[in-house]
Amino acid sequence: AFGDRLLLFCCTWLVYCADRVLDVVDADARAETGRHAIHKKGHPVWLSISVVMFITALVIAITRLNASAWLAGGIVFALTAVHFAATHWWPVLRTRLWPKEWHVGLVFSVGCALQVWAVQPDVWPSLLPAVLGFGALCAMSCSHITTWEVVTADRRDADSLLNAHPWFIRRLSWFDIALGLLALTLAAALGQAEIQKALGAVALSGLGLAWLHDRCNRYSADFLRAMADIGLYTPLLFFLN
Repeated sequence: AFGDRLLLFCCTWLVYCADRVLDVVDADARAETGRHAIHKKGHPVWLSISVVMFITALVIAITRLNASAWLAGGIVFALTAVHFAATHWWPVLRTRLWPKEWHVGLVFSVGCALQVWAVQPDVWPSLLPAVLGFGALCAMSCSHITTWEVVTADRRDADSLLNAHPWFIRRLSWFDIALGLLALTLAAALGQAEIQKALGAVALSGLGLAWLHDRCNRYSADFLRAMADIGLYTPLLFFLN
């Protein structure tokens, strides 16, 4: 339903905007990327829009969500709070074994699927391949962005993805291709058309990320980031008909 999509959009906006605002909350900090510069310069504007988004999300949530959705949403909120706390306030919560990029990918994927689970919990087992596949794709997208931008905070943090997992960074394209091939294999093995479409979208984006990463020296970091974000919209090619 449109209301569910609008709620997801508002929540995604709020999390993303809050993350960027916290990145640039120090007025003396230099904005190293275009997305940080935009939020630093337009701080009052983004906060005003976020207030509208928050009110909209709250009204929709109160009027549409059932108890299961509130429970699942609370879990996603807690996982998001852990990300914010570890990234912006309490470094002690960070772990080398689980970088923030992977955490964001998992949380975003679960957040996208929680309303489906709340309305039809019996279909959740069949959704797992698509949810995990999309989560892996989101994690790969975030990992690529971190690699392409290489901001100072990540360079200085011993527990960051760049420093804790250099083997992974050096083989990003391999993991992209592996994800794409695995998604195609699962799509061929599973008989459900909707799940096949979702996994097909994951495969398309994963292979696209591999192609882009192998040519990353030709493009600016802002362009690469935009393409990585656009790659998360491939499900629209399969489900809008």
